[in-house]
Amino acid sequence: MSKVRGRADGIVEWSRRDPWRERMGEMVEKHLRQACDLNDIDIYELPDVIGDAAMVAFDCAFEDCCTSTWEDGANLCNDYLKRRGWKETAMNRAYIEALRDSVVSLYEVSDVQPGASFLARDLVRGGEPVRVSERTATKTLVAWDIIATRIVTVRGEVQMTGAVLPINRNLAEDMLGVLHRTKARAPGVAAETFGSAYPALRDRLTAELADDASFLRVGAAMITTLWLNDIIRRRLAPPPQLANTDGEPIVFITMHYQLTPNATAADIVKAVAAVPDLRADRDGTHWTWFAPAKPASKGRKHKGDEATDVGRMIHGEVVLYDGKLEVRVNSEARAARFLALLMPVLDGLVREPLTERMTPEKAMAEARPARESAPWSIEGVDPGDLRKAIHELVDRQYRETLDTPIPLLNGNSPRQSVRSAKGRIAVANWLKGLEQTTARMPADDPMRDYDFGWMWDKLGITDLRF
Repeated sequence: MSKVRGRADGIVEWSRRDPWRERMGEMVEKHLRQACDLNDIDIYELPDVIGDAAMVAFDCAFEDCCTSTWEDGANLCNDYLKRRGWKETAMNRAYIEALRDSVVSLYEVSDVQPGASFLARDLVRGGEPVRVSERTATKTLVAWDIIATRIVTVRGEVQMTGAVLPINRNLAEDMLGVLHRTKARAPGVAAETFGSAYPALRDRLTAELADDASFLRVGAAMITTLWLNDIIRRRLAPPPQLANTDGEPIVFITMHYQLTPNATAADIVKAVAAVPDLRADRDGTHWTWFAPAKPASKGRKHKGDEATDVGRMIHGEVVLYDGKLEVRVNSEARAARFLALLMPVLDGLVREPLTERMTPEKAMAEARPARESAPWSIEGVDPGDLRKAIHELVDRQYRETLDTPIPLLNGNSPRQSVRSAKGRIAVANWLKGLEQTTARMPADDPMRDYDFGWMWDKLGITDLRF
């Protein structure tokens, strides 16, 4: 088990003693077993599957054990404080007591002050956001992130405990739905469990599940399970298969041809001109290979090659330079089709090619360092002017978006959606997603500090922007 917090080191060690070792094992099973079984892996394989996230899941089980009261009335925190509390500082004792009384919940983050604090709004219990003092996490948190954690007050300072689960917005909605449905069914479950035989127990269970804090204590393992199941599935999922417009797996293929000793550039230009669907640019050394043209409808006048190319898919290209010929396509199948067209006319004019293949993953990996190291700048243009110009362009695009159907809004435009209470919430979540994305952009990206406030105001939902 990892160290949840330095102030909890002593209680972590204490949890390895009997009877707490066995009880910790039960809690680990409760939090981790179901997600592991659903994905056909063993609990102890978790670090190999999800890396450091496995320790966060174990920390969730540990903190739940700290808050639980067992059948014999014992509690891990109380037992430790009673027997070893004298060894702890006053601050550590206060933290352990706060941890003991805590409940996990889902919180939406806003107004992040890096290295200092953030606002947290409880999505389960509601109420006003609270200011949480936090140094480390605020270096990575951005506005509208959602986290599952325990927020406690230790000697007047509001802070998080050690276990923090990052929750994407879709998963958060699923979690909230499960919690609300479970709570709504609680009276029926209590009646079914105890019936009329044990009215006192039935009423007690109903009352406990109706209380948000008690209900969240019961739901702690469910939150871990849903989060763990989501992260395991995403880590085990095969990478998406990228395909071109023909549905063929993408592979970037470049074939380099050396001209034969007796061949000239003019010979190549003449030969390539005979290939159908291959169109030359103005200097005659670059050709675009288009998908086969659709037959013209009856009565339609021929407008020339360039006019008929409008709207056609590009399948490849040919480039002639420095006595060399390059053929570029994005799939093995297109390479075969293209060569079937080219090689008959190039016979005797080119030698066997040197062929390069690059997967999309490799292409992105090679391009990433250049993107990360290249600042947003244009020679001779003031960065402030560039930022202003980009923001003005984005303003125009988003003004149009307010009246454009959005898939996340069930195909309605933002203006249409805000006409209903449910739609207002959906639009607010959509805007929060936009702000969250821009906040995670590189520091030199002009969009990082783009202010979406005018959109909230235009749509009349500023009250939902906590």
